[in-house]
Amino acid sequence: MAFNLEVSDEADDDTLNAVGYYFDIREQLANRFLNKLHNIYTQIAENPQYYKYLPKTDHENYRYTKLKSFPFVVVFRVEGESVVVYRVFNTYRKPWYE
Repeated sequence: MAFNLEVSDEADDDTLNAVGYYFDIREQLANRFLNKLHNIYTQIAENPQYYKYLPKTDHENYRYTKLKSFPFVVVFRVEGESVVVYRVFNTYRKPWYE
C-alpha cells in the first residue's frame, strides 16, 4: 500500500534553495537533484518503514534517508496513512536550523 505523500512548507523552501543553488552552477545539476528527490519521495511513499529513525534526538519517530550524490537528507514521519516530509536537509548545516 502506498502512503499519501505530503511535503511541508519548510521542505519546499529547502528544495527551492537547493535547486536555486544548483541551477546557478549548472541547470543539468538542478534537474538531476530534482529527479533524485522525486525518486526518493516515490520510494518513501511506497515503503516508509524501510528507513531508519533519526538517532537519539528530541524528534522522536522521525525517519530519514540520504539523497545519493548530493549532501542532503530527507527527514519525514509517518502520520496515519500519510508520509509527511518535514525537511530536505543540507548536511553541511546544523540540524533543525532556522
